[in-house]
Amino acid sequence: MTSFDQLWTTFLTNCKMSPQDLPQTETLIYETIQSAVLHFNNRLRLNIKCDNTQELLSEELSEDYLLILAHTIKLIILQNQLTYSVTKFEPFQKDIGRKNYKEQIGAQERQVANQEELISRLIINTEEDYLWRLLRL
Repeated sequence: MTSFDQLWTTFLTNCKMSPQDLPQTETLIYETIQSAVLHFNNRLRLNIKCDNTQELLSEELSEDYLLILAHTIKLIILQNQLTYSVTKFEPFQKDIGRKNYKEQIGAQERQVANQEELISRLIINTEEDYLWRLLRL
């Protein structure tokens, strides 16, 4: 089975982010992992479970799935940052400058879109590999 530590290390290695943007407590890390697993399961039609007490996922993930799940964690964090920015700064957009506000939110939206596109490409790569193996049989 894949450990939370293995998943979190893969995330930290492959998805560079500012340390201040990362969950700081064990509880928040667990919640982020669980949220990412829910999205991962939905996207790939899997049924992986999280065991917080043993800090394990219910299955041993392939390298492909481990990488996809790590990037899904980054997507969850980016989406949360975007939501936070919009709800926190929208009432003050006239004070901070409408152009500056739009540019900052636009940049965050592009980050989210780019991360979603990367995850899609990673999934397609696993599907193409599977199809290629079938054709070789």
